[in-house]
Amino acid sequence: MITGWLGACAPNVPSADPVDTTLPEESAVGEGDTDPPDPEENDYGCSSLFDQDRLVVYEAYIHADDWDDLNAQWSAADGTKAYVPLQALLLDGEEIPWSEIRLKGNSGCCWVGDKMQFVIAFDGVDEEARVEGQRKVALDAPYYEPTVLKNRLANRFMQRVGVPGACTNNALLYVNGEYYGIYAHMEELDHEFLERVYGKEFADGFLWKYGVELDNHEGEEVDTSRLDAFWATTEVPDMVPFGEPDQWVSEWVSEAVLPDGDGYWCCAHNYYLYDHPERGFLWVPWDKDGTFDWVPVQTDPTTLWYPTYTPHLAAFLADPSWSSLYREEVARQTSAYGDTEMMDDLEKWTEQTEPWALEEPHRYYDNATYSATLENLPTYIRQRRQYLDRWAAANPP
Repeated sequence: MITGWLGACAPNVPSADPVDTTLPEESAVGEGDTDPPDPEENDYGCSSLFDQDRLVVYEAYIHADDWDDLNAQWSAADGTKAYVPLQALLLDGEEIPWSEIRLKGNSGCCWVGDKMQFVIAFDGVDEEARVEGQRKVALDAPYYEPTVLKNRLANRFMQRVGVPGACTNNALLYVNGEYYGIYAHMEELDHEFLERVYGKEFADGFLWKYGVELDNHEGEEVDTSRLDAFWATTEVPDMVPFGEPDQWVSEWVSEAVLPDGDGYWCCAHNYYLYDHPERGFLWVPWDKDGTFDWVPVQTDPTTLWYPTYTPHLAAFLADPSWSSLYREEVARQTSAYGDTEMMDDLEKWTEQTEPWALEEPHRYYDNATYSATLENLPTYIRQRRQYLDRWAAANPP
């Protein structure tokens, strides 16, 4: 496995004029966008905070010293991601009390430029606090992803094919009254995520980031012998009792179809293992901003990039029965890739986000680079679909 690459103030909204979230001559937030729908009507069980017609607006007010602290952490890029309090936070104009903010992302490779990425915690002071069912949200916008749409598009595709992608839309961030930037807006992989995907009665299993780092059950002594045994097992018949192999194949295939140049299928990166109380180990994807055009369009979905880092995938592809199931799953998921729904979503989300992406002050790209990247995305998807159709025809189960 590789993993290396791998005190709050009382809420007090400053007495200033309301933030103007309208761009010159055009508004990307249409009438009704800030009125969340009934959560029960939201597909895939996502919170209304991630409704696809909603461009969320966060207005963060932060003390100058705390803002300087975040900038210092960003500049140092030593992995420090300490929460600092927000003096006030407004979500679509509604005050959210006692919120905190910290940096997000891989400081070793990806803290580039001066556009910081964040996690906002609603439960930093009150552990029971939730906002539209969420305790934390992630604001993702790495320097290499100017469209801020790849996470959203990839996670939506995964949800459609039955893989537990994170609920995602887009959000705008204002800091102390000034527009800061546009982000992919994602649910965190926390207890609420586990409840949404697996149900409340099965949300207390162990969640292992990169398959090795425990990301929940903080402060508990955990027996890792089962996890260690799973990673030490390289023969398919011995792996099967540890979990749900059909689910593993489905998740691996979804990464291969997209394709994901920074996930498990590629590089044993950006995934979780969830030890479900009844089903055993399940693969969970995360951080899909390295999808689509990171990988050549004609990349074979059975490609083994680093087989020594992905021994379980290598073993399954070497097994005739499981290899056949893998090819069958590629064909099934290909039918949802680049279809009308996916392309319509991309067009709609582009219209929703493009004006804000072109106006943000902390971007690390010029208009030409942004436009070229955005125009290439649907072209890549159409070409990838054509290739996958040919591949599936030439490689039947």
